[in-house]
Amino acid sequence: MGYAVELYIDAQMEAAVRGLWQTLADRGVTSLMPELGARPHISLTVFDALYPPDVHDELQNFATEVAPIPLQFSAVGIFPTAEGVVFLAPVVTPRLLDVHAAFHARMAALGLPSLSYYRPGNWVPHCTVAINLPADQIPAAVAICKAAPVFRAFSLVGLDLIEFRPVKTIYEFPLVG
Repeated sequence: MGYAVELYIDAQMEAAVRGLWQTLADRGVTSLMPELGARPHISLTVFDALYPPDVHDELQNFATEVAPIPLQFSAVGIFPTAEGVVFLAPVVTPRLLDVHAAFHARMAALGLPSLSYYRPGNWVPHCTVAINLPADQIPAAVAICKAAPVFRAFSLVGLDLIEFRPVKTIYEFPLVG
């Protein structure tokens, strides 16, 4: 089991991304996101191991200090890995990077190192729309994403800690700062 801290998306964009997941399924492209129990999000970090009570107060405090983050999806991307990931990429704003760096500083102070590709300087903020896609389905997934009504403004409105595969929400906090 792994753990992730995610920034989740406002209700309107969540519905649009879930609609995209459904469109992928309707066209025979396997998303896996609904089957995993995921919700549309942008991950701040992933941990291999964690004792959740150790982070409850820190996550709650962080969420009370951070206001919702306005963003806009601007691109469809893939990672050059065997995992077959297709994602939506937001415009990377200074505020998003600042929130990410502040979060990682707090986790480091607790002695909780995240996986290297989520650390500041390495992080590629993204909202996964499909995972574990066979290589021959990636072009279709990208084409479907390009046509989806998701390239517009939205906000990141909350923070959660999940255990994954399957996804189980452990803590959830609104961003209220």
